[in-house]
Amino acid sequence: MNSTPQKSSSLLKTDCIGKCHRLKGYCSGCGRTSDEIFDWIILSDQEKQAILDTPREDANTP
Repeated sequence: MNSTPQKSSSLLKTDCIGKCHRLKGYCSGCGRTSDEIFDWIILSDQEKQAILDTPREDANTP
């Protein structure tokens, strides 16, 4: 029996744009918190979508 681990496939990819700099606790590139970035790989699609849907008006304002 082949016991190759299965990767979890998510429809939602990270919204990282590769310009990370933390301002006021948020990434200036994607607007996520450090915890959201760190936990992204283990979050469900519903949790990811909730993060993506959360307004971050002040996240990128110095």
